[in-house]
Amino acid sequence: MNKALFYILFFLISFSSFSQVREFGFFAGGTYYTGELNRTHMSQVDYALGAIFKKDFVNDRISLRFQLMYNSVKGSDYKTGLPAQVKRNLAFRSTVLEFGPVFEIDFFTFKPGQSNPEEASFGTPYFLLGVNYMKMNPKAQYNGEWLELQPLMTEGQDKPYSLNQIVIPFGLGIKVNFSPNTVLAIEYGIRKTFTDYLDDVSGVYANPSELSSLSADLADRTNYGELYQPEGINGTSYGLQRGNPTDKDWYSAFGVILTYEFRNKSTCPSW
Repeated sequence: MNKALFYILFFLISFSSFSQVREFGFFAGGTYYTGELNRTHMSQVDYALGAIFKKDFVNDRISLRFQLMYNSVKGSDYKTGLPAQVKRNLAFRSTVLEFGPVFEIDFFTFKPGQSNPEEASFGTPYFLLGVNYMKMNPKAQYNGEWLELQPLMTEGQDKPYSLNQIVIPFGLGIKVNFSPNTVLAIEYGIRKTFTDYLDDVSGVYANPSELSSLSADLADRTNYGELYQPEGINGTSYGLQRGNPTDKDWYSAFGVILTYEFRNKSTCPSW
């Protein structure tokens, strides 16, 4: 949570002199991931915080916003309740820092603070689409500590996967004039990623003899029980499917946005 506040404060300071800002606001809500460790939408939800700067783009129905999102995602085989996943017994959590431009396309003409129904609607649904930068950092709990998984190369990779990725946010929202200077919105956005390692699970179980003892312990946490033994090579899980590399990970964020419109578009307030 302290990191979330730091990133949001850094974002505000960096853009405090952005001269064409029309609206500034905050996002607060929840986020969840879908991938190998969670296939159910709106399940294993964690928090999401954000800051937004917005300006008109092309016309009154299309605006461009710059956003900084701090998401916390998590997944657990055990919490799915599915026997095969409970047996696999993997879990992770990761902070996801997301930054970049997003277009808002209003269904109807909408002007913040506009009360004259002949000139603009009181509210409107909108569609959002953008291209953002994402920084992730998957971790797993081991002996009471949360350890970073990427440096451990738990699937025997030749080199660590990148924690820096491109993500495509898209979704829907609805916004209304809350007061003469503020706009209230409810939004649901899906993030398409181009990585299958948000959860550190993608391919097959590596040969434990080629991993460090810590990597081997975190790579295979299978709960076989008393009557079952590993079915992979040499009596281990080696070679068995651990994830699905063709199915990339996704995450979604939903929540409330409250923005304030600056009447003087040429300046921003000092902080």
